[in-house]
Amino acid sequence: MNLILILQGMDMIFTRLIFLPALIILYFKFRPRRPWTIRTRRLYYLCLILVGLYLLRLFCAGFIFTPVNYPRFTDSGLFPLIKALFYPEY
Repeated sequence: MNLILILQGMDMIFTRLIFLPALIILYFKFRPRRPWTIRTRRLYYLCLILVGLYLLRLFCAGFIFTPVNYPRFTDSGLFPLIKALFYPEY
């Protein structure tokens, strides 16, 4: 049960602070032209991955893990995790 609360907390923090990687991406794209260092390029790619994961999470929450599909996932082995992230009201 404690693991579920930790995952819910991480998900909440992730969804509330996702604007930071998005701002970093915009900054790197529209900043004055300077050569990108390895560190800058890695940070940019990390931010792209984080924003991509957020978009995947939004897609799953909006189209796959909907209340209509709730009965389909109750028999799954990953149901506690799915319930914690996508069905907190049940």
